Amino acid sequence: MRGCIQASITNGRWHGALRRAAAALAAASLVLLVAGCMAGGDAAGASFKPVHPGVLAVATALVPAPGFWEGPPGNGGFEAQLATALAHRLGLNRVRIVQVPFGQIVGGHLNGADIAMSQLTPTSERERSLDFSTAYLTAPPGVLAREGVEARDLKSLQALRWVTSRTSTLTPIVMNEVRPDTTPLSVEDRSAALAVLRSGRADALLLDLPVALGLAREDPGQLTVLGQLPGNEGLAAALPNGSPNLEIVDSELRALQADGTIDRLRARWLGSEAAVPLIRTEG
Repeated sequence: MRGCIQASITNGRWHGALRRAAAALAAASLVLLVAGCMAGGDAAGASFKPVHPGVLAVATALVPAPGFWEGPPGNGGFEAQLATALAHRLGLNRVRIVQVPFGQIVGGHLNGADIAMSQLTPTSERERSLDFSTAYLTAPPGVLAREGVEARDLKSLQALRWVTSRTSTLTPIVMNEVRPDTTPLSVEDRSAALAVLRSGRADALLLDLPVALGLAREDPGQLTVLGQLPGNEGLAAALPNGSPNLEIVDSELRALQADGTIDRLRARWLGSEAAVPLIRTEG
């Protein structure tokens, strides 16, 4: 506590009772001052260190991304408003969006951003290049399909024409758990897969359920979420390897979960996962 407070109790020609009362008051004040000083030290020790003073720089791949980054950049969408809420809790004045290709983000290249929020699922491979926060959304696999396509069980899922993305962590689930009757059409990334789906060359695409819900919400006449598959994945923020900010970002995201902010943003921008039926892939 050096440099934090200085306190002393001096003796003089005090009446005995008065002297004891003064000493007790001084001791109580000292305890309060020490406690206050220690609390301030804890907060300072956990302070966020941004690349640019007063700014939370957030890397993301797709802008707009329905349900996550909408409207003028940063004004709407789940991740956009979560980034704003996180910046406020970190004591920063504003959010700066840094658009970075998805492949670069998962390779650990954030182009000078403090964190990345880009519907990222932590994996052991990605953790070689990035540090991940606690998950802020649960994200089981969701089956996004063209309106009018139907499937309620594994057999009907297998009969669909699938498109998969070479950059998606969900492609192995399509190949190893769904096991379609016909070989899926493989494309580079999510944007290309969505183009194939919208064109009618495929019936279904597997995405993280919150992402699928955001896309279906934006285009209810064309896209629908048929169901969700078993899974316990989550979406998280990513930070550069060895970032000193991981602990405080984790702490503030947990606070935003505890105070209901994340639930409110999910309901506003993504809708409810509870209404999406579960389709089991065992057997």
